[in-house]
Amino acid sequence: MILISCRKNFSISQGFSDKNVIRNFPFLPRLDQFEEVDELNLAQQMQGKHLLILIHGYRNPLANVASSYQRVLKGLIDAKLMHNPAIPGSTGYDLVLGFTWPGFETLAGFIPAIAFANRSAGYFRNLLELASRNALTVDVQTHSLGARVALQALAGGTEGFVDNLLLTAPAVDNECLEPKKEFHGALQFCRRALVYHSDKDKVLKFGYLIGGHDVALGLRGPQHPDIIKAQCPDVFVVNCKKVVSSHGGYRAAGAYYEHWSRVLNETPLAQFETLEG
Repeated sequence: MILISCRKNFSISQGFSDKNVIRNFPFLPRLDQFEEVDELNLAQQMQGKHLLILIHGYRNPLANVASSYQRVLKGLIDAKLMHNPAIPGSTGYDLVLGFTWPGFETLAGFIPAIAFANRSAGYFRNLLELASRNALTVDVQTHSLGARVALQALAGGTEGFVDNLLLTAPAVDNECLEPKKEFHGALQFCRRALVYHSDKDKVLKFGYLIGGHDVALGLRGPQHPDIIKAQCPDVFVVNCKKVVSSHGGYRAAGAYYEHWSRVLNETPLAQFETLEG
């Protein structure tokens, strides 16, 4: 998998590089073998592709990011969400990229990580705009505080565009997508935003409330569902409490990938639904 990093020296989680650095890791999650990739080469690989970009959450050393991204890729392959040119009629993603940002792996906690996520948004915006200029479509899947990286990049204005923005266990405030709230402006730069949440997520239930002083969007979904229904028709909310019981449990939940398949196949979606096991 190709990883694009804005971390200092590619892997340090408490500092930023001057620009995004691109490396191809052919044996992910192993990180000991890689090749440098320049932006022109990456743009060429994106040409005409259905592209997916992954964004991790906070307090993740690079080894954990690599393992998580590899598990997501395996889930996509098992769910037949990756295009296989050897199979006639095969659909799905042609290319999956992993974006990695300084997730602030320290004991200082969640609050300092928010500033790091906001700053990382500029680096991600550069990647998104490169992808939008070259790929056929661009989907973005985030986990936890990675939602802030993507939403901040979009809400700040961009020449990029996201087809499906999949916010998994989003560690952002539960009203943030509503009109006049922090990230409502992000919605004009994506065709659809999907919120996957579970009230069995103890990290968001306790950690976000203490660190963020609010309720996380990834715990019970939007604070005011009626406002989302009336004014945000392109926001889809998926309750995963019956199939996900932990903060990272989405990666192993078959029902999550089944819903993702419906998203990719343009199956009509209920704006609010609960996944069954």
